[in-house]
Amino acid sequence: MYKIFGFKDNDYLGKVGITEFSIPKSGSYAYLLGNFNAFNEGSFRMREKGDRWYIKVELPEGIWYYTFSVDGNLILDFENNEKTVYRRLSYKFEKTVNVAKIFSGEKFYHYPSLVYAYSLGDSTYIRFRAMKGVAKRVFLISDQKYEMRKKAQDELFEYFEAVLPRKEGLEYYFEIHEADEIIDYGDFKVDFNEQKERFKPPAWVFERVFYQIMPDRFANGNPENDPHNCIEFKTITHHGGDLEGIIEKLDYIEELGVNALYLTPIFESMTYHGYDIVDYYHVARKFGGDEAFEKLMQKLKKRDIKLILDGVFHHTSFFHPYFQDVVKNGKNSKYKDFYRIISFPVVPEEFFEILNSKLPWDEKYRRLKSLKWNYESFYSVWLMPRLNHDSKGVREFIRNIMEYWIKKGADGWRLDVAHGVPPEVWEEIREKLPSNVYLVGEVMDDARLWIFNKFHGTMNYPLYEAILRFFVTREINAEQFLNWLELLSFYYGPAEYVMYNFLDNHDVDRMLSLLGDKRKYLCALVFLFTYKGVPSIYYGNEIGMKNIEAPFMERSRAPMEWNKKKWDKEILKTTKELIKLRRRSKALQKGIFKPVKFKDKLLVYKRVLNNENILVAINYSKKEKHLDLPPSFEILFQSGSFDRVNIRLKPFSSIIAKKL
Repeated sequence: MYKIFGFKDNDYLGKVGITEFSIPKSGSYAYLLGNFNAFNEGSFRMREKGDRWYIKVELPEGIWYYTFSVDGNLILDFENNEKTVYRRLSYKFEKTVNVAKIFSGEKFYHYPSLVYAYSLGDSTYIRFRAMKGVAKRVFLISDQKYEMRKKAQDELFEYFEAVLPRKEGLEYYFEIHEADEIIDYGDFKVDFNEQKERFKPPAWVFERVFYQIMPDRFANGNPENDPHNCIEFKTITHHGGDLEGIIEKLDYIEELGVNALYLTPIFESMTYHGYDIVDYYHVARKFGGDEAFEKLMQKLKKRDIKLILDGVFHHTSFFHPYFQDVVKNGKNSKYKDFYRIISFPVVPEEFFEILNSKLPWDEKYRRLKSLKWNYESFYSVWLMPRLNHDSKGVREFIRNIMEYWIKKGADGWRLDVAHGVPPEVWEEIREKLPSNVYLVGEVMDDARLWIFNKFHGTMNYPLYEAILRFFVTREINAEQFLNWLELLSFYYGPAEYVMYNFLDNHDVDRMLSLLGDKRKYLCALVFLFTYKGVPSIYYGNEIGMKNIEAPFMERSRAPMEWNKKKWDKEILKTTKELIKLRRRSKALQKGIFKPVKFKDKLLVYKRVLNNENILVAINYSKKEKHLDLPPSFEILFQSGSFDRVNIRLKPFSSIIAKKL
């Protein structure tokens, strides 16, 4: 069941409900799962209280979806009859879950938290929420009277917004027009200079375009360090890419126009992907070792290309020395509290017999998977034992590693399975890190509990979900797509400008394969580069790489194609143009998003900052669409066909124009 023990105003998110979730006690451990942690174990571990498991969480007002995991098995809350099927294409989740309604009962609400009142660029944003259908019009009363635009709606509320010329401070209240009366609400005063302390992302982030590389799959610069004695399967093997290969391709990377790299794990591990780390303090020998990293950092600094590393701190490798100590010494190991151990010994004798046999890894892995082991792990994979984040030692371990590589030159971290680590761990670590370090959490669903004082931004899976539903499955129309965008804007406030946005990555299918049509892909690419947030390119997308025939997750991880004869020159040219435009346009980096027309698969919107007024039009339909453009404009970019004489945009075409 869930109970709400009151509400309070949160300086970041506005009104939050202090909510206790509990279930009758069974099993040896339990977790609360929900769309607030992508239904992932690890982050919200429940405690014993009498004969029940329980946990308290502060959730923003709204509808949330949840279930429980006991001993690794999903269990519904039978004390709550409200259930629904929750579905997310972005991380392939579709299950019956419970519904929690977090609502204070207040018809109207505003509080000058970061999502309700902030200044960014040359504008100040003030937001207001009302119960659905109650407020007919809302006005912001300050130095003058501003009518607030109805921005979005969700299951319970309607959200309104006024965008003002930038203010350093503001005194204001709201005038609300209901069906039969007009009421005044609130008396607020906000100092935006003081508020800046709560939102201070690294300044360099706004002007960056990221390029994601899986080192093993990119370029082999030194065949002499090709891996040996690693986990290899018949269909999943190392390809020999390394940091020397990336160094050799820096001219290519720079010519592409990107100015920031995100590398998947580069530390010692047994697999090609590196998400099972054996040694966090050394770059894998198969990637060229520490010397190659130092050389890469020198080259990147000279070219002003930033680098963020992939931090795997939800779990380690089974072969990490700390876990091997637990395997060997059991309850006498000094590292037994580093991991979530259920009982000792952590693996049976048969486990070692199979592990040390000469069987091929395909067979070893199949047999090992069938055994029972006595520790929690990432998605029940024996190779990845879960760290115990309640341990002070584990928190120091994480912080020390992150600080070590920042001192070595890294500019930030992408934190793997961030939603599987308690949010207070990230908050504690964030406080100790330099302010110019960019922190991106892998949070695969609603990220509100993970932004501001935990991460600057997250991998923007909710935006990716909207992109999938509009551009790929077409299950939402343009109006619904806009509402989705505006809801995220309200939920995240200024943080949406530093979210890590993508069309695909190493964990999902390549967008070009999902769409099956280059024209459609270029439309989605235009949206990515002209919307709020930091855009990223997954290696190979710029030359038209597609999925390969392989198990899921391997489909998008083919080695980079370096044969130029196989490159899609149109996609490459378009990608370069968009990167160049994004980097030189402050409006695309920090400007206001102004929807103009979202209807019949036509997306028209503006990005405005100071005197720069950019208009974007994407015709994602089979029919020509007429555009209402200003009398004088300059086309900055065009994909597909545009009839300038009759101002008509051809099917699956886009333009980016600048008002003169």
